[in-house]
Amino acid sequence: MEIATEESTGGEVGQATAATNIQPNPWRATGWLVVFALLHVLGVFFYIAGYGGYLGAQLGAQGEVVDPVAVQAQIAEHVTQPGAMAGMYLAQFVLILPVLLLVSRFNGQTAAQTLGIQSFSMKQVMPWLGVLAVFLAVETTAARVFNIEQGEFMEMLAGSKHLLLALVLVFAAPLLEELVFRGYLFRAWRHTRLGFSGTLLLTSVLFTLLHWGQYSLAQLSFVFTLALILGFAREKSGSVLLPMLLHLGNNLAAAVLVLYLGVL
Repeated sequence: MEIATEESTGGEVGQATAATNIQPNPWRATGWLVVFALLHVLGVFFYIAGYGGYLGAQLGAQGEVVDPVAVQAQIAEHVTQPGAMAGMYLAQFVLILPVLLLVSRFNGQTAAQTLGIQSFSMKQVMPWLGVLAVFLAVETTAARVFNIEQGEFMEMLAGSKHLLLALVLVFAAPLLEELVFRGYLFRAWRHTRLGFSGTLLLTSVLFTLLHWGQYSLAQLSFVFTLALILGFAREKSGSVLLPMLLHLGNNLAAAVLVLYLGVL
């Protein structure tokens, strides 16, 4: 399955002409990025509000007086649990994905075209899986050799064996994050003055910032490196599906090692 678009390998053909017709507009895309960020926060808010309402309804059904302070304490404890993390991400997923698909549709250009959802050469899969394997090996070795602190977030996940969170990490996260970063934003910025290098750097920085607060600075350097690999895969394949597959593979390895085997 070979692809032939201006975004695939050798995509410089007709790039100058295509740049004037590329949708989404880079500035509008940046504006929608702000909207996605707001929806990201709203997803957390709606989940917490919903859980708080659930606790209040439970107490009311039991004939107990609702103590706001006690409810807040229970919410604070709950949001640190794997189930809450899965619930919050699903809330974000439900809010962001429909909007993303809607704003990716243009006259004469489908959402699939905008997001780079298209076939790519299957010959590229094994080499890129090899690159991912090397990255995971280097990351694991560096974490052991330099005794990199894993932090509370990873310690909380270790050995939890939470199926819903595993499914979210392996399927929902790669799908949504790749469609936003290596799909929508990559398409919007690739043919601007940023070019490939600027687009790769900017989307990788934003991807890393998305994970800020979950990992230490050392771990974030690995997140940034992974984002670079995913960006290169997007450029070379001309499709968002290849980086999505690599992202899925990375998260699958993490889910098995951390969530089920408790390896940090």
